Amino acid sequence: MEVMAFFIVPLMVLAAVATMTVIVSERIARANALANAESIARRFTQLLIAPLLGEALNGVPGRWDELDRIVNNRLSDGSITFLVVWSTDGRILYASVPETIGRKFPPSEELLAAVGGDVVSKVDEEPESSYQGRVTGPMVEVYVPVTVGERPIVVEAYFSYDGIEEQAALLRGEIIPLALGALVLLQLVQIPIATALARRVRRQETERAELLRRGLTASERDRRAIAGDVHDGPVQDLAGVSYGLSALRSKVPEENQANVDRMVGAIRRAVQSLRQLMVDLYPPDLTGPGLRAALDDLAERLRDEGLTATVHVTEMPELRPESAAMVYRTAKEALTNVSHHAQAKNVWVTLSPIEHNGAPAAKLKISDDGVGFPLTGTDRLSEGHLGLRLAVDRVRDLGGVMELSDRPGGGACVTAVIPA
Repeated sequence: MEVMAFFIVPLMVLAAVATMTVIVSERIARANALANAESIARRFTQLLIAPLLGEALNGVPGRWDELDRIVNNRLSDGSITFLVVWSTDGRILYASVPETIGRKFPPSEELLAAVGGDVVSKVDEEPESSYQGRVTGPMVEVYVPVTVGERPIVVEAYFSYDGIEEQAALLRGEIIPLALGALVLLQLVQIPIATALARRVRRQETERAELLRRGLTASERDRRAIAGDVHDGPVQDLAGVSYGLSALRSKVPEENQANVDRMVGAIRRAVQSLRQLMVDLYPPDLTGPGLRAALDDLAERLRDEGLTATVHVTEMPELRPESAAMVYRTAKEALTNVSHHAQAKNVWVTLSPIEHNGAPAAKLKISDDGVGFPLTGTDRLSEGHLGLRLAVDRVRDLGGVMELSDRPGGGACVTAVIPA
């Protein structure tokens, strides 16, 4: 999964870089085109239009024809597309489209800004000259303020938008291969490194799982040995002492027989505690129906304390010995916590099959109607109590997950998912 993400994410980055390159190249091309159009329009206005227009407005013969000739030359060579000379009140004093001369329009924001002395440029989607049907599509407009004699006027020059698209395409052709090529090269360099790291991680996970399996096997072996030693040693010795005291009871004075009975009772309780310790160290057969029986035995202890304990086990897949033991010990820890801290009246134990990370697993859920978990949390390591914290760590070490939460309606809920 991680390796797949390593390859997918760079592809997404490449797509994002290509998209951003297209957007940025168009913005750069537009900015360059506007700056270039402003420079051309300013020089054309100041050097050619303004001198001839001033003389033409003053009635010098032939100046209108000369102005037409210069403008038509610029139109022919594609330097400009249209030209309009505005008065400050929005009247057209001169235009490359003669039939518009003399017409008056409401001054646009750009015209007013130019009247104020600023050179204004923009990409206009619907330029004014389109009213005559002579323009289709966007154009670049530049408004250049100029003073003819003592009369302020504004020269508006139109430029083709095709140059912007061509420049944007040129930028894209230069930037995209460079940017994407660098990213692809970086990815090619990283692939062997990522592959090696993935193999190392898998190898470490395999080694960790093997170490955990060996540790659990060794732990089970040690528990079995300890349980055997307890059974063959102290349990048998104490049982012998109990039988011996029972046989001697009739031979001691009657006033001391009560003391003998108390000693026999104490020894039998000690034997019972040792037998319970043996079960805790090395539980009974947990394969198949044995696991349910073991959970019932754990619940029976709570029933002896007056709680109502309900156990429900759904037909389970075959569990590894270490997984079955983990289910048992997790249930024992949770039920011990209920017995000591929950102040509950009811406890529910359910075991059912589930999928975890695409593999079969066992879901153990233990809930009660008690006081719930303390506000300070369940980790009481500072008080010397490992409790559920150790259970969480053990389940996680086996590849599962364990969640401690409040039960809806009150109480606590412990949920553990343990790989089968």
